[in-house]
Amino acid sequence: MSIALFKLTIKKNWVLLVIFTLVLMMYSGVMISMYSPDNVKNLMQMFELFPPEMMKAFGFASAFTDMTGYLASWLYGLLMVGFPMVYSILLANKLVAKSVDNGSIACLLATPDSRVKIIVTKAVYALLSLTIMLAILFAFNVLIGKAMFPNDLNVEAFFNLNVTVLLVNLVVMSISFFFSCVFSETKHSIAFGAGIPIMFLLLKMLGDVSDKTEILKKISIFGWYDPMAIAGGETVWVINCVYLVIIVILVSLSVVIFNKKRLAV
Repeated sequence: MSIALFKLTIKKNWVLLVIFTLVLMMYSGVMISMYSPDNVKNLMQMFELFPPEMMKAFGFASAFTDMTGYLASWLYGLLMVGFPMVYSILLANKLVAKSVDNGSIACLLATPDSRVKIIVTKAVYALLSLTIMLAILFAFNVLIGKAMFPNDLNVEAFFNLNVTVLLVNLVVMSISFFFSCVFSETKHSIAFGAGIPIMFLLLKMLGDVSDKTEILKKISIFGWYDPMAIAGGETVWVINCVYLVIIVILVSLSVVIFNKKRLAV
């Protein structure tokens, strides 16, 4: 890894990270402020105002008894995968495909750093920045939740949920990064790097609508775990390991492809 390139990558991309982190923190704060152990029944009644199929599609579970379940449903059902997905798509495309498309990659290739060192540095930043974003959000949610309702958040279960959500988001980042390395034009990188994660999300949403479409959820990376079940104490370490394997494979392939790629210098 190139430390100099890593610092340059931070300098060029920190604003994007800060914007997404702050927006998610703001939304999380609003969601936590809406919660109260005394009005859980009122929150449950809100579900009755909307078609149950629509609520399921958007990841809003209809049964929770504490803040952990509330956050798992209202925050981690869709938002905490959908919003970081947008960040991953934008960042992955910018790190590789966009720089190849506009020719700026030539400046990096002219340095003493090898192609492997360059692409590994960019991959490390992509994965690390997303990890930092979600780690900040986890700490923020725990601090605010514990400050407002000290005995209503199961930190251990909430941590396990955040680990799984982090890993599935890292899979999305790896998918987008992989296609950013495969294609030299931004339009193709976005088409596949955004299209495939969005397809997975839509499959998960459709699979949640009814039992008849549940099979669609099984073929989506977002359907391999149940946020409410993890919030209730279930562990999904096997699924977490599967996510890790996918990340390692995709990032490794990205390095190999970029190293062998024909680039105009």
